[in-house]
Amino acid sequence: MSPRGEITQVLLLLALVTAIRLVFAVQLGLAEDEAYYWVWGQRLAAGYFDHPPAIAWVIRAGTAIVGDTEAGVRIGGLLLGAVTVGVMVLASTERVLTALMLVSLPLFFLGGILATPDVPLLAAWALGLVAAIQGRWPLVGLACGLAMLSKYTGVLLLPLIVLADPKALRTRGPWIAAAIAFVVYLPNAWWNWTHDLVSWAFQLNHVSEAPRRLDFIAAQFGLAGPILAIVCGGFWARGWRGDRRERLCWWTSLPVMIVAIWAGGEANWSAPAWLGAILGASQMTPRWRRAGSVGAGVNLALCGLVLAHAVRPLVDLPIDPLHRLEGGQTLGESVRAWGIDEVYTERYQEAALIHFYGGVPARALPGVARPDQYDLWAEPLADRALYVRLWKSTPHLPRLDGTGYDWEQVFTVTAYAKTTDPTTDRPIARWNIAEIFQR
Repeated sequence: MSPRGEITQVLLLLALVTAIRLVFAVQLGLAEDEAYYWVWGQRLAAGYFDHPPAIAWVIRAGTAIVGDTEAGVRIGGLLLGAVTVGVMVLASTERVLTALMLVSLPLFFLGGILATPDVPLLAAWALGLVAAIQGRWPLVGLACGLAMLSKYTGVLLLPLIVLADPKALRTRGPWIAAAIAFVVYLPNAWWNWTHDLVSWAFQLNHVSEAPRRLDFIAAQFGLAGPILAIVCGGFWARGWRGDRRERLCWWTSLPVMIVAIWAGGEANWSAPAWLGAILGASQMTPRWRRAGSVGAGVNLALCGLVLAHAVRPLVDLPIDPLHRLEGGQTLGESVRAWGIDEVYTERYQEAALIHFYGGVPARALPGVARPDQYDLWAEPLADRALYVRLWKSTPHLPRLDGTGYDWEQVFTVTAYAKTTDPTTDRPIARWNIAEIFQR
């Protein structure tokens, strides 16, 4: 097939996949963290308690065009996902296969629907990898800076690129890239410096938590799909001794996976590793490429089932991860109906959902749960407010004991989801709500 024909097929594939993902992005409710990042976007800054600022800026751009809706929150990330695949294809000799394998990753097809810091990170990582393959060091520096503005994992990109070709240090290229990356990242570094290094410290403490390595490894087969995970493993077994492009793919993927396994944290910490692995695997022998095609087909079928289940349940699962995308609207509308402007919550998750779906700028009470961005936006507390927490059977609110607030009655709000039986809904989330007042 001619290069023009391959590019046409890739563009059609990206257009189709992006359209499908956009359809579901409109229908699915926001996850708690998506709403949290949307709240950040209401107060644009160079940094935030949990992460660098890129996702907040991406969401703010999307909502400025589409509005404060699920589509507005997610459209920027969906477009960046298409950019990620398009950039990776530029460095491939098997353009259609590379694109097909990338878009079929559950990490991309499903996880990429959600607006998370991984979305801009993957776009910047792809740009940096492809620019390194092409020897365009200033562009490498720009990409590495953007990667660090997306997620702190981005700090690994430039060192790994250099490790793939250490002789490059004898030239000006890597040093120019490092200087550009530093300048691009400088705003977040300055923000951390002026905020007692709070974001860096939070992430370092997060990494130091007890690792769950076996769970993490098992989750990787879900992120990449069972067959593509094996195909990528085949590339990792040999890519270190290939040509310059293969070494760049290997060094920017397997070490990331090893670090993520060692940390043993959240499954998505390995996300950048799959970019180089897929690009490298798509260039292997015909047998491996056929396995990649089969793996992509299996992944697309599985992703299709998951999306169909998200719209209309195919099976009633004891614990359904998709229920995390439901309930926010019920909570937000219930709190708004109370008619009390000051709303405090136990956790940032409820505060963000109430703000997005209820239009009430709720905030998490300081010192009640783990620290979060709301602690950096501390404001005087009201004499009377509404308090929201996850449901507990006891009417007592022990977390309020040291806050100076009292309460009289605790109410319950319940959110429901559809089941395989059209006549029966299933409770999926409950919250306690109480009017509180200063003693």
